[in-house]
Amino acid sequence: MGRVMRLPGKTWAALAAIFVGGLLVGLFLSRGERPGGEEPKTGGKERSAPAGALGGADIVAQDIELVQGKGGQVQWRLRARNAEYNQDKGRVMVVKPQMLSYVGEERREVYIQAERGEIDQQGDNLTLWDRVEGRYGHFALSAENFDYIGAMNKVFLRGGVQVRRPDMSIDAAAVEIDLTTRELVAAGGVSAFIASRNVDLDMLPPAGQAKPQGTAQ
Repeated sequence: MGRVMRLPGKTWAALAAIFVGGLLVGLFLSRGERPGGEEPKTGGKERSAPAGALGGADIVAQDIELVQGKGGQVQWRLRARNAEYNQDKGRVMVVKPQMLSYVGEERREVYIQAERGEIDQQGDNLTLWDRVEGRYGHFALSAENFDYIGAMNKVFLRGGVQVRRPDMSIDAAAVEIDLTTRELVAAGGVSAFIASRNVDLDMLPPAGQAKPQGTAQ
């Protein structure tokens, strides 16, 4: 059975919205090159991409860094080794995307990265895959696939999913995050750990090492 927990705030909703909106706008502000009639490339990148990946690109930008600020403060910073935009399909493919943003009045830092990603502008969807890693405050997350579905306002994580906090850890094959209710449901070989009150949270070991006294779920 899946396990449910409630996430603090709307961190993932803010992250997904910032990432999708920022990248789509930023591609037109960065230095871009139009292939101008070149045949679509069929390298290893396209073979490893999920079904429906770009078959060609209208705009190609390399080694991009986009920064958005307001009121003298940086709101988000996006880096990617390569980005390709297909206007007809309304999709953007990115290689090694790294996103750093600041949310809330306290400007808490949110970071997420992956080897590759795809943004579906028309469907309001975001997919990241291959070594997806993210962090927010004391929370750390890793998975092989990250899917944000705009119509459902949900995030789906698959493949060796790990969610870590100093006093808690969750391992599962898949995790579903409802951004409306802020609930997290883990399924498939779920292993959860919650530290007991007398545990010094600063002494908790990293993932993969023996855990201190606590309550296994």
